[in-house]
Amino acid sequence: MNKHNIKIDNIYWERIQLHIEGHTHGLDINNGEFFLKDVHTNKIFKPNEFKVIENGAFRLRFNIAISDDGSYLPSGHFNIIFKNDIEYIANLAEKLLDPLSYDMNDESRSKYEFIINENDKINFLLNNFTHVFTKINQTKEIVYKVVPIISDKSNKLILKVEFSNETKILKMINEKIKSFKKPYKNISYEMRKIIFNSIFIISKTINKKNRNTVLFTSDSRGNRTGNIKFIYEEMMKQGLEKKYNLHEMYKSNVSLRRSKIDKFIFPYLLGKAKYIFLDDYHPLLYHLNFRKNQEIIQLWHAVGSFKTVGYSRTGMKDGPFFNSVNHRNYTKVYVSSEKDVPNYAEAFGILESKIYPLGIPRTDMFFDDHYKEIAVQKVQKSYPVLKYKNIILYAPTFRGSGHYTAYYPYEMLDFEKLAKYCSKTNSIILLKMHPFVRKGLVIPEIYKEYFIDISEYREINDFLLVADILISDYSSLIYEFAILKKPMLFYAFDLEEYSLNRGFYEPYNEFVPGKIVNTFEELIDSLYRNDFEQEKLTRFLKKSFYYLDGKSSERIVKHIFREL
Repeated sequence: MNKHNIKIDNIYWERIQLHIEGHTHGLDINNGEFFLKDVHTNKIFKPNEFKVIENGAFRLRFNIAISDDGSYLPSGHFNIIFKNDIEYIANLAEKLLDPLSYDMNDESRSKYEFIINENDKINFLLNNFTHVFTKINQTKEIVYKVVPIISDKSNKLILKVEFSNETKILKMINEKIKSFKKPYKNISYEMRKIIFNSIFIISKTINKKNRNTVLFTSDSRGNRTGNIKFIYEEMMKQGLEKKYNLHEMYKSNVSLRRSKIDKFIFPYLLGKAKYIFLDDYHPLLYHLNFRKNQEIIQLWHAVGSFKTVGYSRTGMKDGPFFNSVNHRNYTKVYVSSEKDVPNYAEAFGILESKIYPLGIPRTDMFFDDHYKEIAVQKVQKSYPVLKYKNIILYAPTFRGSGHYTAYYPYEMLDFEKLAKYCSKTNSIILLKMHPFVRKGLVIPEIYKEYFIDISEYREINDFLLVADILISDYSSLIYEFAILKKPMLFYAFDLEEYSLNRGFYEPYNEFVPGKIVNTFEELIDSLYRNDFEQEKLTRFLKKSFYYLDGKSSERIVKHIFREL
């Protein structure tokens, strides 16, 4: 069996209907069948509906109330199987292994970080897909639970079904037993924290006079990319590697734990380094008591201040409260403009004097003609159809509170009208959905010559260089695109609801650098008339960027290491 042939992309529920979505590689799913198979009894349970979407994608539906010849799906451990000549066991798609794809609060992130076992880390994430049915009466509590897990024995995806029909007295006894066991389960977690903190304290004590160690670290990138990459390369350009010892410690986006040796090296370097560069939220650092002479430098991955983050969301769902320690130990934060200084100080809970509007390192690429030429050639080589076309990039953000609830209302797109526009104007549309949106985009077959789905790309800056027009809504992608001084449309059909749930630092209607349209008819009309209200762009750039010269990395490095 080849476990890579079938991948599960999503598991969700509609009442008592269990839906499983996935895709295959190298298998003709029209010539075979799917079913759940009990790993102990080998009994199979066929879906009530099996639908082939396209390009190897599929959707299964199980009515769990009648899955067993008219009875409910029983307790057990079930593999998701596809069978033609042989049986293929489905496994998880990579995006379900990515902790950044899940909407975790600070406590959950901290717990996730200190899980050592690989399967335990994955199961911690998969708990987001657990579904529970409960019925309580005077004498009983009936619980039916479906939990996706990775098996410790086989490393395969399993749907674990538990049916509990306990009396309340028995339930109370069982809960009491669990309460006695719980402290012991936490011992391992607490011991890891103690070891980590002990190594850090020893290191910062014996290295208190260290002034030449630099650490680049990220908790959301597996290698040197983004702002960190530009700062690192600028240090090399200025010859600072001769004066400073440069170290890098990254954690991959997928749930691969650090090596055993890295678990000791990382806290040691945190205690030793004079300069520590971050690019995102990094929960392991916030509880540490750094030396006064250590620099914790935040190179935040986003440009500008658009949607509220951090302490700006205090009192809102998953926002930190005032007594949280998150972000507060940054000594320097670099932003793109003076306008962002109070917003980032508010978001991170730090003094405004620690925020410096010297620019965003990764925007330097937009001022590098050689890089832009190579990037455009690379995109056109991958997609030859883009040559000599008017290219529109459609890149909206997601709706919902996070990964588990993230969606995009595809019904707000009219493929027929967009295709008609493309046909008349020699255009093609690149569709980029947010990574959190699990429900795949289905492009009608008759319109495929006019659309390319690039949602699989996490970083799309190279596509910005080839795009002629951007259609978005509330995405911070607009800052990078604005640097290129190209037209934008803002399809904000749910502006009032989105503003209420998420919030902005400035009134949306006064802020965005392009025309706002509230209906699809307005969107199409604006495209035909080339009506983008592009005059807003000059004001937006002036407010959002103090510098527009491609020298942000140079300024920041000089500011930190030469104190300009």
